[in-house]
Amino acid sequence: NAYHNLDAEVELTSILSEQIALEIDREILNDLVEGAAAGTYYWSRRPGRFIDRSTGSDISTFSNESLLGADFTGTVSEWYETLVETINDVSAQIHRKTLRGAANFIVCGPETANILEFTAGFRAAVTADADGSVGAVKIGAISKKWDVYVDPYFPRNVVLVGRKGGSFLESGYVYAPYVPLQVTPTIFGVEDFVPRKGVMTRYAKKMVRADMYGLVVIKDFNG
Repeated sequence: NAYHNLDAEVELTSILSEQIALEIDREILNDLVEGAAAGTYYWSRRPGRFIDRSTGSDISTFSNESLLGADFTGTVSEWYETLVETINDVSAQIHRKTLRGAANFIVCGPETANILEFTAGFRAAVTADADGSVGAVKIGAISKKWDVYVDPYFPRNVVLVGRKGGSFLESGYVYAPYVPLQVTPTIFGVEDFVPRKGVMTRYAKKMVRADMYGLVVIKDFNG
């Protein structure tokens, strides 16, 4: 505090709060991925490799795997547009199963976000890097249909496609904290007199309707 005009206790408490928020994000997103029931479709990053969107198996007129993609003559950017088409297919399944509406957000990792930024309908959020947020951050939108959230801890080959309803009655997943954040007073350890603090939160969670979430699994991410 004397050298840098910083209160170490305040800084450490802020870091602990951020870590709790990150853990909650991890837990909720993992629940959504594990419980997504609207549909799981597959897409290949390798330009020209057409795969069955339902099973992930190859679709080609060639028997030799080295010739896969020989019937595609477009650009890499045009091939990336087919990822948006696959996301739209999952969105349509959400609409059909929920009878409420299509998906309105997607969550992905930074590598998948780089692919989506090459698509024609992507519009970046100007303030994405200015808020200093940790965890899942909104970086833009695609075709004014889906808000794009990027999470550096998210599985790199999975895209979560979901719908957030307009009211509580149209919720797919409920997160209900009843102790948002509780911080203990500074406690000194009796064995070393090192000051300690405890941070705790309590909440309830429930997957209400799994049909509001679907997945896109990306193959050939490394080549």
